[in-house]
Amino acid sequence: MKGLIVAITCGLYAIEAEGVIYKCKPRGIFRNQGIKPVVGDNIEFDPNELVIENVYPRTSSLKRPLIANISQIILVFSLKEPDFSYLLAFKYLTYANMHDIKAKLVITKIDKEHDKKLINEIKETFASINVETYFISNKTKEGLEEVKALFKDEVSCIMGQTGVGKSSLINAIDSNYERAVGEYSMALGRGKHQTKEVILLPYQGGYIADTPGFSSLELNLYKEDLAAFYPGFTNLYNKCYFADCLHLSENRCLVKEKVHNGEISNLAYECYKKLSEEAIFKKERYSK
Repeated sequence: MKGLIVAITCGLYAIEAEGVIYKCKPRGIFRNQGIKPVVGDNIEFDPNELVIENVYPRTSSLKRPLIANISQIILVFSLKEPDFSYLLAFKYLTYANMHDIKAKLVITKIDKEHDKKLINEIKETFASINVETYFISNKTKEGLEEVKALFKDEVSCIMGQTGVGKSSLINAIDSNYERAVGEYSMALGRGKHQTKEVILLPYQGGYIADTPGFSSLELNLYKEDLAAFYPGFTNLYNKCYFADCLHLSENRCLVKEKVHNGEISNLAYECYKKLSEEAIFKKERYSK
């Protein structure tokens, strides 16, 4: 029988099949083959013995959070508590590009920020690199209907820092979910973890994946990879005069030309340079 893994708790896999949830375990052969079923996997299972017999090929997969077969990533950030971070936003967008999954930004807690300058700056920065950005208040419901439409017929993975309002957003979309909501700690400067597991919630022909929040995210990629996967640069990669251009000190760089002309936000480029400083070169590049 075919099913979908919607949650994993204490070694038991919650499988949804034909509107029924089954609690199953995987066959031991998976361990010998180095296969680990994850949330989002389409599988074959025995409804009588309650064991997973086969995992079908994945269309996409992430290691953090551990999930498979998502069609989009919804990156959630807040304007306040915690304060919006351009650097972290570009990190997450790069992470999505690394896995070839489309990503959109949802900015929460707009009711806590009365200075429209920051909102307009965020809009202009991400519009310059064709990243869809939405603003919402989970408290007043402003912007909610537009954001709800993003999830229709999609398998969406919600990602973001702790305390930005991911679970509050999910509850605002459908109050029946009743996801636990964490408080923001002013003393620690971060949110308190409430979502402990990855879980798929059905919604309008698709699913919404609630995931544990991150306190940090390491990309673990080379400078050359960053030049290829950084948002706004992906379509320009290999179009510079030098095929392996890092968009830093090289002459005749198309990216720097677009930054100079205002086609790419200078804020986006400054974040790129900071991330490039954190990355290392591929050994092959300078080993000869």
